[in-house]
Amino acid sequence: MWFASDKEVRRMIEIQSLIATIYILFYALVGVTIITFALIIALVVIISKQK
Repeated sequence: MWFASDKEVRRMIEIQSLIATIYILFYALVGVTIITFALIIALVVIISKQK
């Protein structure tokens, strides 16, 4: 039976935390991008109604 050494376990945990961090950053970037486009569209609508 194969058992992972402490070094391999630490490496697996580091990789999992790195992947989780990348997911969080990616979805944060997507969220900020959506909010930015929504604000731009809202500003365009508000400015076009004032003229």
